[in-house]
Amino acid sequence: MTVEEALEIVETALDYERLNKVQELVFRQSWEGRSYIEIAKSSDYEPDYIKDAGAKLWKLLSKVLGEKVKKDNLKSVLKRYSRRTKLNVQRNLAIEVNLTGANLSGANLSGARLLLLTNLNEVDSCQADLNKTIIPEDKTQSDEQANNQEIQCNSENQIYYWNDLPLRSPEQVKIAEVLDRANVLFIPNSKARLTTTEGRQNQEPHFLIFHQGKLGILEIDSELFEQDAVKLEERDRTFLTHGIAIVQHYHATQCREQPEQVVQDFLEILTQTAL
Repeated sequence: MTVEEALEIVETALDYERLNKVQELVFRQSWEGRSYIEIAKSSDYEPDYIKDAGAKLWKLLSKVLGEKVKKDNLKSVLKRYSRRTKLNVQRNLAIEVNLTGANLSGANLSGARLLLLTNLNEVDSCQADLNKTIIPEDKTQSDEQANNQEIQCNSENQIYYWNDLPLRSPEQVKIAEVLDRANVLFIPNSKARLTTTEGRQNQEPHFLIFHQGKLGILEIDSELFEQDAVKLEERDRTFLTHGIAIVQHYHATQCREQPEQVVQDFLEILTQTAL
């Protein structure tokens, strides 16, 4: 992998935002194995400034790549990320699903059209058990250990792999398990591209559920989400105007302790909703 290819992967992971001048300088020079002092000598910046810029850059990349990035493991992390997400240049594979008259696993999805984006940044080929150890962001690990680790996450963005699906919380795992037992078609944490009051944006519903010819969204709310109720209501209205039958919110505690009741309630409401 060349440094140019590596930069393309980074930019797509950052939603096609370019690194600034200093970040790109640090990235390119680090890719070539140069120290911060060497980078500073080849530029007009002080060593401490370059070191600080590097620390912020690695923290940013750790967040978007889903694995702790350091100066000395940059190449190996990007190679794993590229292989894991099967990236060439694009981060998101746009899958346009024409739901008008479509039939997915027996569900007639008449009257709706949706543009779904597969979030390749979170799709991994590994299969892991939820009882495996989750790696916190600040835990030091060697490249060999990282290669052998089946679940990788950081403290800001934990990922729980269940049946090769990336889920964001134990509550999501509980709901997924109940939906699976009920033989319901669902898509978790898949980004949708749609028109909002602020223009075209990406939105990521927790569970997009197809049941008896209807399409609904099940959301799991924590206290953090509840603090922004106005934005949530606006987001829900946006989904409803794009052909989603219902958007139902359930508290994380209820989803964790009573997932069967949550799913039953959601499916009943979805079934009774008029098209």
